[in-house]
Amino acid sequence: MINLLIHHWKEKQRSPFWQKSIALNIILGILCLYLLLNVLALSFFADKIIQETYKGRDVVETFTGLLFYYFSFDLVIRFLFQQLPTLSIQPYLTLPIKKSKLLHYPLIKSGSSFFNIVAILILLPFFIKVVCATHSFPFCFAWIVALFSFIIANNYLNFLLKKYFAKRPLLILLLLAFVGLFIFFDIAKIVSCSSYFSAILIYLANTPFLIIIPVALAALTYYLAYFLLKKNSYVEDKLTDKRRNADSFLFLKRFGEIGDLVHIEIKMILRNKRPKSLLYFSLIFLAYGFMFYKKQNLDNYLLLSFVGVLMTAMFALNHGQFMFAWESSFFDSFMTKKISPYNYVKSKYLFFTVLCLLSFIVSLPYALISYKIGIINVSLLLYNVGVSSFILIFFGTYNSTRIDLGKSQFMNYQGIGATQFLLILPIMGIPVLVYLLFNLFDIPQYSFYVLGILGIIGIAFNKYLLQLVTDQFIKRKYKMAYGFRQK
Repeated sequence: MINLLIHHWKEKQRSPFWQKSIALNIILGILCLYLLLNVLALSFFADKIIQETYKGRDVVETFTGLLFYYFSFDLVIRFLFQQLPTLSIQPYLTLPIKKSKLLHYPLIKSGSSFFNIVAILILLPFFIKVVCATHSFPFCFAWIVALFSFIIANNYLNFLLKKYFAKRPLLILLLLAFVGLFIFFDIAKIVSCSSYFSAILIYLANTPFLIIIPVALAALTYYLAYFLLKKNSYVEDKLTDKRRNADSFLFLKRFGEIGDLVHIEIKMILRNKRPKSLLYFSLIFLAYGFMFYKKQNLDNYLLLSFVGVLMTAMFALNHGQFMFAWESSFFDSFMTKKISPYNYVKSKYLFFTVLCLLSFIVSLPYALISYKIGIINVSLLLYNVGVSSFILIFFGTYNSTRIDLGKSQFMNYQGIGATQFLLILPIMGIPVLVYLLFNLFDIPQYSFYVLGILGIIGIAFNKYLLQLVTDQFIKRKYKMAYGFRQK
């Protein structure tokens, strides 16, 4: 096992990632160091922050309660972005090494995950500065062991979620809804989950022999992850009579060439890591409405404009900022086929429209908070479909950087350039300018009607606008193709 871990260290050192650019490595190193120093500073000064924010409350109990939010988000973020090192055992399968030892290797190797390092840095400074200085040794030992056990449990629980949830989008939504519901109940003070979490941890710390419970939980998740790897470690076991249903979304073929192009884009999203992780991230962001749609913000029309644009087009905007670049690996094949440029561009527009409608439907329950949210989001849905869509497609013709679909979205800046920053100006700038104009006349609430009308005008003249964008695409397609070939 030690030799395997030494091989892992050498693999990291010799990775081609570090050979790309010294300047890039320095920048990434500084960013990682900055992030870790911020985490350390947050943990070190957590007692001061808690004393000022939660006056009169016990610092250790409050900090322990706040960890409920951390572990909840940590589990979701791990599921979306943490890569499982299961493929690392493949080079050793032909060697005379016991399979049981090989299966333990990726499990132990995952302990060096970036998420585990961050979790430890969040706990240790606070533990040394506050917990050790104010509590007895048995309490300190039980407290830190219990929290380390939760870190381990989250790490190996991620293996199970990746296996059973990754290919079931409905279960993913249920997981996100489940976590979001608990956090919402806690924020709304319906059920104080963080208080229960804190009370249980403090009770365990005050009763040291009960520390066996979180330790057993961590051991159980490790065993389940090991059993899962063992069950799926034989390639021949995966050869079943079941076939992937390749006939999904066949109804799109009724719409001819445009339907086929939309079908290809949907399959591209669902079958590749980066666009799929971007989809999950966008779904999580839709839950942020609870942070903004509060009573004190219902008259802040500028904030409602900003949030409304995102809520009605979150995934559409995230996906659309890399318009055409998603197909960079097979863009040349599109260019060699008899595909109408107009239909190609129109398929992008229709797909963007469908994504906006789905985001609007998912965010529709926010209208229960106030009718204003419903009216504003309808107008901004029209704005996104009639205005934002054409801006994204137009700027998309300037995307000429190849994107590797197989890489994770986390800490991945591939494909990001000046275009992504420039397109923010018109998409967010137009609502801000309209708001400021109407605010001069002290009627900011009418700005949304103008945005809705702009959207309706864009939808009404979509054929003309699509033709203009298509002409731009025809002018740029050879430069785009050349850029996409560069690896």
